Amino acid sequence: MAEENIFSGLKTSSLSDEELIQFIQNGGPERYFSVLADRHQAYVLRKCKGFVKSDDEAEDLSQEVFIKVFMQLKSFRSEAKFKTWLYTIIYHTCLDYLRKRKKSTHDIISEKLAEEIAEVIDTDEVDQELLLQALEQLLEKITPEEKLLLMLKYKEKQPLQAIVATLKLSESAVKMRLKRAKEKVNKLYNAQQKLSEG
Repeated sequence: MAEENIFSGLKTSSLSDEELIQFIQNGGPERYFSVLADRHQAYVLRKCKGFVKSDDEAEDLSQEVFIKVFMQLKSFRSEAKFKTWLYTIIYHTCLDYLRKRKKSTHDIISEKLAEEIAEVIDTDEVDQELLLQALEQLLEKITPEEKLLLMLKYKEKQPLQAIVATLKLSESAVKMRLKRAKEKVNKLYNAQQKLSEG
């Protein structure tokens, strides 16, 4: 009862995501989760729409994302950024959905990354078509975790520390994987360039 009194005196709108999560993790009322879900509803729906074309599919996926968030919230660690952690759930949920429907996750991720990852190509002018081909090859050769790393860094523009905390990797491991991915995409891009010239 005393605990409920602590919670009832709080104005949820003034709480940060991390504070809301802390209250939920400490057994606060379910309305805290509703506040958190409402706050991120548009973001989750927009991100899901980036993976699927239909509004209905995106709606269903966003519901699934929030169910997973609710189930996994106890494991959220405050050193991670909530939005980065949330994006990893969106990413995995959408990819699982596409895999089950045998849709090409490579094509979708390539399209999402092509514009942003152009900045890692060591050349003055980047041919987008060649870059897409190089990215498709790259995505076949790297792990799902490395794909997520590229999405967080280049598409979501997440800071290094947020990625480190969310993926539970060391800073040196994240830097090394990003460096390796950058080298691979440059190598594949150059190979595509030679093929197109030949």
